[in-house]
Amino acid sequence: MVSERQTPPPLDPDHLRPIFATLAMIGVAAGAWSVFLWRQLLRARSGGDVFCGFGDDGDCVALWDGGFASAVHSLTGLPLAAWGVVWGLIACLLPLLAWGRSASPAAPSLRSATRVTALAGLVTVTVMLMVSVAAGSFCTSCAVVYVLAVAYAAVASLRLESPPTGRGAAIAAAAALVFYLALLYPGLKTPKSSGQALAEAVDRAASTGSSTGAATPALEAFLASLPPDYRQGISNLLYSYATSPVFPERTPRAIAFGPADAEVRITDFSDVLCSHCADLHRAFAYLEASLPPGSFRLDSRHFPLDGNCNPYIERQAESDVRCLAARAQICMEGAPAAFDFATELYEHQQQLTSARVLELARPFADVAELERCIASPETAARLREDVEYAWEYRPGGTPLVLINGRQGSAFDSFLYAVILAGGRPDHPALASLPPPTFGG
Repeated sequence: MVSERQTPPPLDPDHLRPIFATLAMIGVAAGAWSVFLWRQLLRARSGGDVFCGFGDDGDCVALWDGGFASAVHSLTGLPLAAWGVVWGLIACLLPLLAWGRSASPAAPSLRSATRVTALAGLVTVTVMLMVSVAAGSFCTSCAVVYVLAVAYAAVASLRLESPPTGRGAAIAAAAALVFYLALLYPGLKTPKSSGQALAEAVDRAASTGSSTGAATPALEAFLASLPPDYRQGISNLLYSYATSPVFPERTPRAIAFGPADAEVRITDFSDVLCSHCADLHRAFAYLEASLPPGSFRLDSRHFPLDGNCNPYIERQAESDVRCLAARAQICMEGAPAAFDFATELYEHQQQLTSARVLELARPFADVAELERCIASPETAARLREDVEYAWEYRPGGTPLVLINGRQGSAFDSFLYAVILAGGRPDHPALASLPPPTFGG
């Protein structure tokens, strides 16, 4: 007598409906929050809030602009936030399909595809946490998606009795392909970084033949080459710049580059562990190389986000890296390699310790002499001067950028436009920008 293989009885549809509904709602929440993150990414890339706050440990932009996120965007055409949208859509669609076809032969495969999606979410969360640890930054907003993905996996693994299978993986992959293709166009339109958008706009302006010579045609060509979001962002920032109070400018202590009598005079205040300060430092190097010689003057100063050397910061860091690096850079002021030393500090930002700061200074200065300067009362007085100077503007964090005595922005495309405009917010070429929305 030949025995027939017994198939397990079908799961009770009434029992599965609340499970499918719960999974679908989690998928909707994850997708919606990922859309929000994507919009935040676009906002940051077009001149929105980009500074390191006094007590903010969650640095999403640093991770979005990091090597891993940039590689994912370059290789796939979608930023990480867009992949969160893809996962959320799949996580919502599959349980809904399984709910609607709970009595059909395809039901086990759809439940298996849901389990595969849950497993993919867990793997992604693990990878992103590893990337965060390696980068030394954590995106608190992104953590919402991580929690939702873990909750989805818990419900799917504990309540669905269909294990992941090859057919389930194929269904999940097919759904991912469909949603990937649907989001590819806006993903490709998402700038990979503000620096990239600036460089591309400068290149497009150069192709018109108007990027050199007179400032007005160059500015008009540059603005016309920017994406719409960037033009709106610059318009919003220009309004804030034009309406900000003007304080008397102080004599520059050590000019990083540019002539002392430049029409555009920029003073920036930074913190060595602020990722946006590192971005601004790189932006200044690009501006110096791409704009006509003598277009602006840069006076670099310091506002360490550490109460040990900044009385306006409540939190006192256990490490003295922020204060030490500020004093070391003050001691290097006037040296030809001062800007290069700052570059080294920012390039090794995630690995900085007190010993590392001095080690990075070794190619540029005598370390014993530098240590004496760091400990001197004169250096402490200069740092206090920087802090008090910055506090006149009541900054919310770093970097703080002053342009001809007004508070400006660290957004690189804004800086490029304002420098071409000679620091004038009422320059005629700027009239081509859309009206400010006051939300940027």
